[in-house]
Amino acid sequence: MKVRIYFCKEPDAGLMMKGRLSRQALGTVYDLVWESEFKNLITMGKLLLKLTGTPAPFGIALKERRSHDTIAPGDIIEMGRDFYMVMEVGVKKIELA
Repeated sequence: MKVRIYFCKEPDAGLMMKGRLSRQALGTVYDLVWESEFKNLITMGKLLLKLTGTPAPFGIALKERRSHDTIAPGDIIEMGRDFYMVMEVGVKKIELA
């Protein structure tokens, strides 16, 4: 299963309240930060606990300018075909239009 993490460039974008997001917004408002493929099935809860519990879960930054180092509310996690937005507590499944 392929997992991708996108960091939000603009935290006050107002996208957190909506349940839908377009591919164009994903390309412009978000930066692809991390991509990995897991051989075993992993649940969203386990992945979120791993990302929030580790001080530097994404290793060395590929880009010099990155808005933050750890996962924060407003960031997007892509697991296979599903997209999840990180909220203050937990994640919320969103649709890509």
